[in-house]
Amino acid sequence: MKGKKHGYCLLWRVDYFRHDIPIALIAPSENYHSWARYFSYYRIINDHPELLVCDDNVNIKMAARARFPAVVIQTCTNHFKENIRRTLRVRSDDTYKPFMRSLNSILTGKRTDADLFKRLQILWDVHQHDSACASVLANIQKYHHELTGYRGFKGAPVTTNIIEGLNSHLQARLRALRSFESVAHAKLWMNGYILKRRYTKWTDCTGKFRKLNGTRGVDQTKKQGVDLPSYF
Repeated sequence: MKGKKHGYCLLWRVDYFRHDIPIALIAPSENYHSWARYFSYYRIINDHPELLVCDDNVNIKMAARARFPAVVIQTCTNHFKENIRRTLRVRSDDTYKPFMRSLNSILTGKRTDADLFKRLQILWDVHQHDSACASVLANIQKYHHELTGYRGFKGAPVTTNIIEGLNSHLQARLRALRSFESVAHAKLWMNGYILKRRYTKWTDCTGKFRKLNGTRGVDQTKKQGVDLPSYF
């Protein structure tokens, strides 16, 4: 943002099964109050999320639970593993690379508790005397419920790959703009960008989402009988 030392944040979410973006908000930071305001808008549109897949951001989780006490949190396994890589410095130091490879195989995909704990126990037996490894394994135990939040939700994801893909596309567009003149200009541009995204028909969906090809995200979430204006 032109003239501001720190930039602003775009808080948004994609509905995984319907590929729509129901709420977006420009905020000065990703603090608790910003996320609480963001989730408050879901009550206005009568949307009550049952499962929230997000990175390991305590502000997102606390704000979501404050507005929707019954919401289930699924911590993105990709973000969780990346935090471990940074802690163990595996990109610059080979010491813990074998340990990280073992962890990666355990935390990739969906497992039963019995299988998960069996594999973690094997790692514990080998690495329990290494304080760094022991700390990581203890943290996984602590986050167990958030790493298996997908259970009970058929076809639910364990990563935030869809929103990360949208983030990458948006960042490429913003790079050419360099900065906005004001917060008002940013809100106007983002509103147009997100409307265009919601009104554009999907063409490259594969697998279980193939049925969405030829449809618009906004059509998946709008109320029946509502005729939407043609912005584009």
